[in-house]
Amino acid sequence: MRTFEEDVALAVKYHGHLCSGQCIGVKMARLAMGELNIDIEKEPKSIMVFVECDRCPADAIGAVCGCKVGKRTYKFYDFGKVAASFINLNTGKAVRVWRKNRRHPEEGEDMITFYKNLPDEEMFEVQKVEIDLKPWDMPGKPIEVVHCSQCGEDVTDCRHIIIDGQPVCKACNGQSYYKVVADG
Repeated sequence: MRTFEEDVALAVKYHGHLCSGQCIGVKMARLAMGELNIDIEKEPKSIMVFVECDRCPADAIGAVCGCKVGKRTYKFYDFGKVAASFINLNTGKAVRVWRKNRRHPEEGEDMITFYKNLPDEEMFEVQKVEIDLKPWDMPGKPIEVVHCSQCGEDVTDCRHIIIDGQPVCKACNGQSYYKVVADG
């Protein structure tokens, strides 16, 4: 198993700089993998992660666990919480880890040493959880591809809805994050 320092280096390489969020995310990922008996180097495809924030810890968690959105092993829910759920895909066992305090190193104190030595139980709560994974949420090829009856775009893996018997993408159903504007 990699050391804490090696995992921080992985996270920093992905994220771009060292910060408290990187150390916190590394600790969260290592704690969860320990709870789930996952050795990520031996079983790199054994974990799926659901992060609840779009801050620095999310990058560290993804880097340490080897999870990626494009591999369908990294899911993002914008709850604004420094929390994540981790599921062992081999056993179905899952835990949610959340940050319960905002301790930071003192000015001038070595950040990596501070977080490495801070006991997990002082920093985090761990909850056993159930995650209802559907077949279309799993890694691998798309289970289904439909064409939106309104815009014609492909929609994969049951992410569409049916209106009047026709498949409609979420964007055409008013759930879009963007608005198409006319050219110039």
